[in-house]
Amino acid sequence: MTVLNAPATLEQITNFAADYANATISILDGATVLVTHTATSWTPSNTGNDGTATAVLANGGAETIIATGTPTSAKVTSGSSVITVSVGLSGSGADLIISTTFYILNETSTINSLVVTAPASQA
Repeated sequence: MTVLNAPATLEQITNFAADYANATISILDGATVLVTHTATSWTPSNTGNDGTATAVLANGGAETIIATGTPTSAKVTSGSSVITVSVGLSGSGADLIISTTFYILNETSTINSLVVTAPASQA
């Protein structure tokens, strides 16, 4: 098993932050897009030896919902590169923390936080 140190994961996550500046975050119910947000930038750091990037969101993380449904996942897209992240409420351990798990058309979706991790241990 490969194990990276903090400087190595910080370099990885700093590169991610540059590559995914102004990324689109699509919150999905299956294949249906419920809402899109924009990560204008990312703040890279380390948590232990893991690299972490915390999203800085446009509009304070609030956007208008375009379809009713239950969020099941989210995609972070920059050009042709796509990362799928988990979605949940505070305390769930998900990557993307949202304010509610039921979205209603024309209501407001609020992202509380989005953290992407570059783990030190990789199989």
